[in-house]
Order: sequence, then structure tokens, then C-alpha cells
Amino acid sequence: MRHQYLFLCWKARGLFQGWKVASFVLGLVFSQSLAHIVAITNLMPYLMDVLEEKLPLAAATANIRMGVTAIMAVFGAYLSDAYIGLYRLIFYSTIIYVTGLSLLTLSASQLLSKTTRAYLNSDRLWVFRMALLLVAFGKAGHTPMLKAFGACQLKSSREEDEDDRFRARVNLWWCIGVNFGAFAGILLLAIVEGRQSWVTGYGILVLTMCIAFCVLIFGKPFYKCVEPQGSVLTRASRVLVAALLKRHLDIPLNASQLFHGDGNQLPQTDGLRFLDKAAIIESPRSDLEEQENKRRLCTVMEVEETKLLLRMFPMWTTFLNYGLVKSLGSTFFLQQGSNMNRKYNQGNVPLPLLLIFTRYVSGQIIWLNKRLSKRYPGLEQVITPMVRIGIGMIFCVLCCSVASFVEAKRLDIVKQHGLLDKPKETLPISVFWLTPQFLLLGAMDGFTYPGIKDFFYDQVPKSMWTFGPSFTVSVIGSGSLLSVIVIAASDKASRQGGRPSWFADTINRSRLDYFYLLLMILSCINLVYYGFLASKYTYKKAVSEDEPDAGIADTMSF
Repeated sequence: MRHQYLFLCWKARGLFQGWKVASFVLGLVFSQSLAHIVAITNLMPYLMDVLEEKLPLAAATANIRMGVTAIMAVFGAYLSDAYIGLYRLIFYSTIIYVTGLSLLTLSASQLLSKTTRAYLNSDRLWVFRMALLLVAFGKAGHTPMLKAFGACQLKSSREEDEDDRFRARVNLWWCIGVNFGAFAGILLLAIVEGRQSWVTGYGILVLTMCIAFCVLIFGKPFYKCVEPQGSVLTRASRVLVAALLKRHLDIPLNASQLFHGDGNQLPQTDGLRFLDKAAIIESPRSDLEEQENKRRLCTVMEVEETKLLLRMFPMWTTFLNYGLVKSLGSTFFLQQGSNMNRKYNQGNVPLPLLLIFTRYVSGQIIWLNKRLSKRYPGLEQVITPMVRIGIGMIFCVLCCSVASFVEAKRLDIVKQHGLLDKPKETLPISVFWLTPQFLLLGAMDGFTYPGIKDFFYDQVPKSMWTFGPSFTVSVIGSGSLLSVIVIAASDKASRQGGRPSWFADTINRSRLDYFYLLLMILSCINLVYYGFLASKYTYKKAVSEDEPDAGIADTMSF
């Protein structure tokens, strides 16, 4: 009887844990994925076709939104680690997200159409931009924090809960939420576009996010809320401040004279010796605590962590081109298809469906890499994270090349049919011509994104793993912001000598094929630059621990 009782308790515990995961996944993860497809993925067509913005401004708006989301996600991770914890960060972010989606609904409302059209457009754009900013802030608090929070709910002190089957269930739940939300988003977007009922579409997003918010509130007594443990960025800033304050001191020849704290898990290195001054003990050891409180003393461990981050910075710059090309998927690539023939059977193909192709290819490559690594353990020594990043950069070059060819083909058809000044007329070319460039974009993503993530986890100690998602996110955000600069510079350069700009007011008058060729050249240069730095980089021996749970089912995009 006692064994049966223990078995029933174990089963009840498993069902309760499953309920926690189900409520979380079917709540926030589903609503986040739904909002991403309807409100964010379709942003570029909405800006140009509904709000009638010009092509350069619409692209800048979409890229800045993506960049702000990614950069603020780094700030959100810092707040979570250092001050407020995951639950409260997601709680406040959801409030901001709901407010932004509500303003999106207001901007699409016909209540504003009672005045003149000029006033209408100005008013709607003001409300829309404010809504977009709030949505960016809200999404920043969800990505990648939702993955970390969901994984936290599935951690257990019982060793048997940490096996592969349990982790497979984690991935299954996460994929259900993301993919079901994406599928529902595609259906909703098809209905909204067909009926031009954006108020209804955005209203549904507000409703689903509010329901998810209620689930988050009522589930708090049952969720595991880990207290903040401190951020690696805080420690790095302390090291820099302490080194600057003690810049007049000489570095001791004997390393034992430096402050090691309770223990040192990293060997002391010879590079960046200026930072070692942060660990110099200025006064008797009895005053160590006072020196630490004044931010004048850091441990050798903290100094070495900071060195690792600074050493990775040159490699980080080579990843920016990936973020730049990735931003094309939700901006120019989608806008190319806005006036192409989208007929399929009896309906129209929603443009974000092409991004589903990208996500599918990316997911399949990640899955295949994991399966091959498990079946052939020695393969990991050959296909290292750096090799995968290099393969992804090759796909980046191919993606830009194919995109240039397809756009040149599209522009030829525009000229043949005299549609240069008719951007809303449907072209006699199928939207599925864009499929190859989206598939190549997915291949780039499938190799590069996990490669960057694994590179970080391989090169830092476990104490810095919480900064891993932020490190990867910062690449995408900075790349998106870099694209705004590249577009502005290309626009100015193409106007030289009185020539027409590559970025006209409409997609038909623009020369995006030239822009894609420029990105192909930049990608080739970046590939050579990456190969040079990768050959010179001093690698830390890969850690033997498993990858942290925060990286599971990494399929939600920005």
C-alpha cells in the first residue's frame, strides 16, 4: 500500500507539473507567437500598404523596432539577473505589451477618420509609433526570458527528472506553443488581410495577451520564482571602474598578492593586464570588505570573466553581418512579395507564410545537427561552433545573390508591363519565386544562430551562462540597427551625380537588386574577416557541462 501511495503521489506531482507547463505554454508562449506573426512579422507591408509610408522610412521603422527589441532584451536580462527576477520582468513586460497592442488597435480604429485625411494620417502615425515602441519594449521582456522562465518551472531536485526524456517533453511543450501560435497567426492574418479588418485582428491579439496575463497572475503561487543572483555585466562594470580608480598602481609580479576571494575557477591570463589592477589589495586585508563596498576591489575570477568578454568582442563584430542580413527577411523580402501574384487555389498566400519556411528550414537544420552529434560523437570535434558559423556565412552570401537575381527578374516584369508607377497592381509573377531566398535565409539562421550561442557557452565558465542569450540577442539587435546605417549610406551614395536613389518611395521604383549585391560583397568581406579572426582567436577548452535550459527550443524570432 505504501508503494502504491508513493506511486500515486509521484503521478499527481507529474500531472501538476504538466499543468504548470501547459498553462504557461498555452498562455504567454502562444499569445507571444500569435502577436509576432500578426503585428510584427507583417509590419513592413502594413506600414506601406495601410499607413502609406515611403519605402526607406518603412524599412528604417521596422529595423529600428527589431533593434530596440533586441537591445532592450539585453537590458531586461540585466534587470532580471541583478534586481527583479524573471517573474516580475515578464509581469511588467506583459503589461507594456498589452498597452502597446491596445494602442495598435486604436491606431487602426475608424474612430479617427472623422477628421480630414491629413489630420487622420498624422494622428494615426503618432499613435502607431507610440504603440510600436511599447510593443518593442514588451517583446524585449519576453524574449528570451520566456524560455528561461519556462525551463525554470521544469527544473527539479530529483535527479530522474533531468534525463533526456524529460528534456524532450520540455521541447515538445515549447514547440506546441510556438508553432500553434504561428499557425493561428497565419490564419488570422489571412482573414484580416482579406477583409481589411485590422481593428479586429489587433483586438484579438489584445484579448489573447490579456488571457495570458491572467494565467500568469493566478499561476504565481505555483510557479518557481528564482531570486536575482547578480549579473555578469555588473561584475564587468565593477572591474572596469576598479581598474580605472587604481590605474596609478603597479601590477605586482607575484599573483598571490592579488585578491582571489573564496576561490578562483579560472586560471590567470597574461593579456589585458591593465584589468588586473582591479584585484590589487591597497590596504591591510582586514579592510577587504570596505574596499569591495567602495567598488575598489574585485576578485581575480571577476577580472578573468571581464577579460573573456572583451576578448570575444572582435569575434562579436563579425556576427553583425548576420543580424544585418537576417533583418531583410521581415522587411525588403516581404515587401517584394506585396504586389506579386499570391493566388493559390481559391485564396491568397499570407506573406508571413514565407517566414514560416525560413523557420522550418532553420529548425530542421538544428534538429539534424543534434541527431548527428548524438549518433556520431566525434563529429562535434569536426563541425565546431566556429565551423557552423562559417557555413552560415556562406549561406548568407548565397541568400543575397539569389535575392538580387529574383529582384532583377521582378523589376524586368514591372518594366515590361509598364507598372513602375503602379505599386499596388498585381504583377504576373508568382510570390513563390521568393521561396529560394527565404529557404537560404533559414539555412543561414540554422547554422549561424546556434553556432553563436554554442560559441559563447564554450568560451565562458558556467557562472557566465546567464549572459548567453543576451550575447546572442545583442548580435541581432545591433545588426538590425546597422542595417539602418547601411541603407542610409547606400541611399546617399546612389544619389551621387544626380542618379536616382536605390530606395525610391515605392518598391517598383527602387533598385533593391543593387542593394542585395552590395550586401553580398559585404558578406564576402565579412567571411574573410571572420576566417582571419577565427584563426587567431585563443580558444578556451569547451566545457563539459550540458547547455543551460535557457536555450531550449530556441525558435522564437524577433
